[in-house]
Amino acid sequence: MRTLAITGLFSPLGRRMARLASEFGMRVLGIDIKPMTKPFPGVEFVEADIRNPLLAKLFESENVEVVLHCAFRWRQRHTEEVFDSNVLGTMRLLGAAALARVRKVIIPSSTVVYGAHPSNPAFIDESSEFVGRPEYAYIRELRDIETFVSGFRHQYPDMIVTVLRFANILGGGMSSPMASYLSMPAPPTLLGFDPRLQFIHHDDVLRAVGHCIMEDHNGTYNVAALDPQPLLKVLALVGAPPVFIFHPLAYWSQRWGRMIRPEVDRCAPLPWDYLRYSWVAATERMEQELGFTPAKDAETTIREFGQQLREQRRKTSLTYRAAEDGLRTVKTVGKQTQRVAQEAARRTTAAASDLIAGPEAT
Repeated sequence: MRTLAITGLFSPLGRRMARLASEFGMRVLGIDIKPMTKPFPGVEFVEADIRNPLLAKLFESENVEVVLHCAFRWRQRHTEEVFDSNVLGTMRLLGAAALARVRKVIIPSSTVVYGAHPSNPAFIDESSEFVGRPEYAYIRELRDIETFVSGFRHQYPDMIVTVLRFANILGGGMSSPMASYLSMPAPPTLLGFDPRLQFIHHDDVLRAVGHCIMEDHNGTYNVAALDPQPLLKVLALVGAPPVFIFHPLAYWSQRWGRMIRPEVDRCAPLPWDYLRYSWVAATERMEQELGFTPAKDAETTIREFGQQLREQRRKTSLTYRAAEDGLRTVKTVGKQTQRVAQEAARRTTAAASDLIAGPEAT
C-alpha cells in the first residue's frame, strides 16, 4: 500500500485529497500544525510543524512515497511568521523529503506568479519569466518557493517534483485571491479595462492533483480551463456589480493611501495590475505532457460559483433575520417581564405598607 503524506491536512485541498486518497486505497499520513478536534476516518494524523527537523525521520519511518504540500497560507501583507511558514517551511519540507528518499513531491502553485503586465504574451508558457513587482506577499512567496524548487531539481534529479500552477480556483472553499475578489459585494474594477482571465473548477483541481499522485510527471504545468473569460463578463455571471474606479486614482491610493489609512492599499485581494492586464497561461503542456484536461469549462465554473455565493448570502440573510426576530422577541419578553416585575414590586410595597400601618391603627 502506497503511503501519501499530506501537509496542511486541514486546508480545504488537504482535507478533500485525504478523503479521496483514502477511498482509493492509499495509506494517508496527515500532517498539520493545528490539533485534530474530531476524528478523520482513513487518516493517520501527526500534529507537527513542517519546519520540524524530525520530519525526515517521520517520512523515513513511515515509508512515505509521495508528499502533497498543501500548507501554503494566502496573505496579502508580509509577516515574518507567514513567510517563515510558507517559504522556509517549503524549503525544509523538500530537504526532509530528500533525506528520507521520498520518491515524489507535489506542490500546488498559482498562475499569479507570472505577473500581470502589458508585456505579457497572449498565452504565457511555463518557461516564461516572472514580470512585474510582487506587491502582495502571496505572490512574492510563491515566486520564492518556485525559484527554490527550480534549484532543488538540479540538486536532486532523481526526485520527482511536480509543480501545478493553477488558474483562479473557484468553489469548494479553496483559497484563491480571485474567489475572494468575486465574493465582495461590489468588486472594485478599473474603468476602461477588461482583462481576460482564467479559471479552474475546484473538482478539477482535485482531479489534477490525483492524476499527479497516480502518475509521474516531473516538471511545472499550468492547469486551467480552456476558455479564458473577460473580467466584466465574469462579474455579470457571478452577479457582482462592479464599482468602477479611475485607474490613476486606484494606483495613487495603493501607493500613498497607506500613509493616511493603512488599509486603503488593500481594498482588493488582487493587485490592480491583475485587474488591468490579461494574464492567460498556455495549456498545451497540460494537455500533451501531463495528459490532463479539465472536465468543466470556465463559464460553467463561474456560474456555479455565482450560484454558491447567492445561496450563501441567502442563508446569511436568513440567519441575520432570525437573529433580529430573536432579538425583538427578547426585547418584547423583557418589557413584559419588566412590567410584571414592576407590578409585583408595587403590590409587595403596598402589602408591606399595610402590614406596617396595621398595628398602629389597632
